[in-house]
Amino acid sequence: MLAAHGPDGRFLVASEGAAAMFGLPAEKLIGAPIMDVVATGDQEKLLSALGQVAAPGGRDQVSFDCRTRARPGHVGQMVEISLSRTGSGFRSVTRNIEHRLERETVAKTRAEQEIQATMRRRDQLANVSHEIRTPLNAVIGFADAIYGEQFGPLSNDRYRDYARIIHDSGQHLLSLLSDILDLSKAEANETPLQLEPEDPAELIRFCVDIMQLRASEAGLTLRFDGGSDQLGDRVFLDAKIVRQIILNLLSNALKFTEKGEITLASKREGESLVMTVSDTGVGMSPDDLSRVGRRFHQARSEGVRGARGTGIGLSLSKALARVHGGELTLMSRLGEGTTATLRLPYRPAQEDKVSATGSSGDNVVALTAHRP
Repeated sequence: MLAAHGPDGRFLVASEGAAAMFGLPAEKLIGAPIMDVVATGDQEKLLSALGQVAAPGGRDQVSFDCRTRARPGHVGQMVEISLSRTGSGFRSVTRNIEHRLERETVAKTRAEQEIQATMRRRDQLANVSHEIRTPLNAVIGFADAIYGEQFGPLSNDRYRDYARIIHDSGQHLLSLLSDILDLSKAEANETPLQLEPEDPAELIRFCVDIMQLRASEAGLTLRFDGGSDQLGDRVFLDAKIVRQIILNLLSNALKFTEKGEITLASKREGESLVMTVSDTGVGMSPDDLSRVGRRFHQARSEGVRGARGTGIGLSLSKALARVHGGELTLMSRLGEGTTATLRLPYRPAQEDKVSATGSSGDNVVALTAHRP
């Protein structure tokens, strides 16, 4: 509804929408102060807006939400009123926002329900995991004892092979359980963020050292390229999260690279710390690239050397990147390899205080670093 007001706030002109908006026909509004159409509890908002528009050098336009005054046969409504200055007074534009508020309420309710559902799934997974881990650890332990012939030699070498397979399969299941639990925590923003001064290059070299033997056995070159501008500075990072992401990316690269090399690099780009893992592997089609990273989705069911995955690693890595306030993106072409790029906030450790937030902005951690 459009209306014109004099310098004292009284209605001079009102459009035909007045009756629907305020419960009064336009002709009955003429001469009435604008204060009369706003509910008592929201009149301070109106006074504040009028003061901002009327003040010398004040704002050209001010908008605020309020409820209209209830009248016989008319229930007060939530509206947005925008006031703007004119030559001798001001103009008001009033819009009904009941539907907008309903949509916002529905969206908020759905979000809360999704969070509760995620928490229930996480709790169920934690309970199931506890029930599975105890017997699974026993299976792994007994398989290890049999394979090592701790209570005497086995009569047939096949038994040792079977024991090894049982042991390795149990370890795989245990790792899968841990990844699912970690993913559920990260998606619910319940992964604690422990930031400490760290050297990014040292973190990457640690991961390279762990994976170097596997790369050599696969006939691949694994190298770290620190770039011409070495970072040098220590920055606030959660070492456990960063290592977990990098090791997941390296494991994926090794799984899908038959020959060539895998390169890790790190550099600073503005306010971001950028780490990349690039390989010369099989790559992915645009269709697979658009879906990879979703829970349990895999571009290929097995690696180039027969290793099978679960479709959890990239989902977990992306979720952990968000927990750290960053993001993980992939670029790939079929037959030309893949590059995974991890971007994290660059927080120099020499600053006195650093604030870090998780993906929802709720878990805030304040840290103090000693200056060297």
